[in-house]
Amino acid sequence: MSSTTTMSSSGAPAEVFLRHVEQFSYRRNRSDRARALTNVTFFAGAGFSKAWDSKAPIGCELFTLDTKLIRDVADAGSLARMFGLDASDRITPETLRQIVYQLDMYDRFPDVRPRYLDEQNLRMFRGALRAAVLDRYDRATRLNYFDGAAGRFPLVSPSARQRDIMAFFRHLRLGSVPEDPWEGVRTHFITTNYDYVIETILDNLTPDAPRLFFHTYRGFTPVQIAGGPGFAPVHEHWQVQHLLKINGGFEILRRGHGYVLDYGKRDARAIMADLPVVTLASREQDYSDPYFAMVFPKVVRLMRDSTILVIVGYSLPSDDALIRFFLRQFAEEPEDGLGKVIFYLGPGDAEEKRQTIAEVFPAMERMEAPQLVTYDSGFDQFAQECLDLLGRRG
Repeated sequence: MSSTTTMSSSGAPAEVFLRHVEQFSYRRNRSDRARALTNVTFFAGAGFSKAWDSKAPIGCELFTLDTKLIRDVADAGSLARMFGLDASDRITPETLRQIVYQLDMYDRFPDVRPRYLDEQNLRMFRGALRAAVLDRYDRATRLNYFDGAAGRFPLVSPSARQRDIMAFFRHLRLGSVPEDPWEGVRTHFITTNYDYVIETILDNLTPDAPRLFFHTYRGFTPVQIAGGPGFAPVHEHWQVQHLLKINGGFEILRRGHGYVLDYGKRDARAIMADLPVVTLASREQDYSDPYFAMVFPKVVRLMRDSTILVIVGYSLPSDDALIRFFLRQFAEEPEDGLGKVIFYLGPGDAEEKRQTIAEVFPAMERMEAPQLVTYDSGFDQFAQECLDLLGRRG
């Protein structure tokens, strides 16, 4: 079921991972309070959401769109003239990349805009595309909207795989000492996903009081959390965890020079009027929104400050240069990788994973750093194997 590529340790991937958690945990010596915190950063691609919910759309599934919402702002003739789309067509991922690229060029170079395109209807068109992507996700598996009455992200009747994933992260947070939860290991998240899966997990780790908004730093400080509780405008280092969305999120809305988080359900018209900050697939990715200028430096800092990197459900294609750039910050120079470990989880051949990571870290094999451990199944299976070793499933 699983395989490893190891350079300085041996054992099944789950064993190696738990051994590192044990090594960096304060609970090995309760009096040892002077040790540094150890960052374990999860880089979550679409496969992370798929591990949580098998119905979650990924890749081509998410970006295959119905043109119905698009036709609310552009008639059939316009779609045919501009993009070669018939009224009955679905937008394929490749067509979407071309459409978004054209819109970006019209924004960047107004002189090349067609006769009847202007600032306003370009914005409406972008809103329709984002509404269509959100609708596609919601139809496949409902977004877990924030429940204002309950004051948290609901988690009702979780599946067996969801219970395992929750127990896995609960172990990382609580270890064997529930009354003393802030151990030496600190769990962080960098994700390419737009959804609320990570928020749901973090908000339900402790049954008594949600901690998400008080103990999670988003790379920016929202001016408001719509319908949500209070939040910490400035975080205390020893308690904080990061959740950095490098492609934006359905909940991130711009307000002047600031941003709000709105995890409530909004219809297509509301989305078109108030666009969420998400970057859609394009031939040339557009990261011009100030949100990205705030978040990207935080991603770089977190990667450099991390000791363990867990890549979950992301294939790292060679044309995804930005993602590879971020990963490279984990060990910018070969010496930076000494003592650091990468766990690369997801279906696929171990040798292919090794070659992919070696492209990001060219000196990895020569320096034997960072250490690489590969696993050839989904994150839900990995969590299950860790819990079996801990005797905590069920």
